[in-house]
Amino acid sequence: MKSTESKPKKKRNVIVWILLFLILSIVSTAGFFIFRIWHELDTETEEGKQIRSEYAIDWSGRMNVLVIGCDEREHLNLGARADSLIVANLDLKNKAVRIMSIPRDLWVEIPGHDCYDKVNSTLNPNYFSDGGISLTLKTVENLLKIPVKLYVKVDFEAFKEVVDALGGIVYTVEKDMYYIDPSDPETVINLKMGEQKLDGDKALQYCRFRWDPQGDFVLDYQGKQYGRTSRQLNFVKELAKKVIQTGNLITLNSIINIVVKHTDTNIDSSELLRIALLFHKINPDENLHVVPFPGSLDWVSSTSVILPKEEVLQQLIETEWKDPAMEEDPIHKETPLDE
Repeated sequence: MKSTESKPKKKRNVIVWILLFLILSIVSTAGFFIFRIWHELDTETEEGKQIRSEYAIDWSGRMNVLVIGCDEREHLNLGARADSLIVANLDLKNKAVRIMSIPRDLWVEIPGHDCYDKVNSTLNPNYFSDGGISLTLKTVENLLKIPVKLYVKVDFEAFKEVVDALGGIVYTVEKDMYYIDPSDPETVINLKMGEQKLDGDKALQYCRFRWDPQGDFVLDYQGKQYGRTSRQLNFVKELAKKVIQTGNLITLNSIINIVVKHTDTNIDSSELLRIALLFHKINPDENLHVVPFPGSLDWVSSTSVILPKEEVLQQLIETEWKDPAMEEDPIHKETPLDE
């Protein structure tokens, strides 16, 4: 396996997940933007090509994309850690998108290591010798039992810049949020409850906050999800709606510049173009579905973790995520490269 250590190092203070359809909604606005994303987005990293070496998109079915946000702040000396993981299921036939946030503290089996650990540790080559995007994708595949070969990685500077380029997002903050990280004085969150316009910095604070009883993740007795992962998904939906509604070509051009600069993906430019044409009329209120992750809080060796409710998860994947036409072992199915 190709380690991330062999790639040229980039300074990435990564935390969020501008979903693939966000890019698609931008580039499908006009032919000029389609050309720019097709011409300028670099998708030729060695790790990305290795992951895609035996996989091609089945354009008659569905594709799964792992959106990775990670924290690699050099002054913390912690190595790379996945801060946010969102699986996006794109139904290419019916033009619908399902998204599910995987809690960063989810306790999962790590393929090839004969152990369990938190899913966010798989991105760190200082923690696992083969840590990186490849191991994270394998771990998510092993958990969900579906093929996850595609990824989009966007750093938090892109998230902040996109929100600012849009002039901010009017959003209702549901509670006062205040936190200062004792290990990182740069992390200060200070938001007041109520409807307000969030600029890029405030939006990032909102999506990072998890220092309350709900933490990252909690489900009520009806299965409704609360906490940071739920807030992130709801905000992403509002952000996508704002992008889709934007008709100012100067603003869209600025967003394209941001996306091209900060995005790392193994979906090549021609594939992005094709997906953009398929999803250019997507309505987030009707065709974007947020699926809560079924899990429960627990403790393992005095460490707080989230355990997946495996039977519920697999039932959810079978009924909502898988294409009915998929074969029984989709992870090992190879799609012809001349599709």
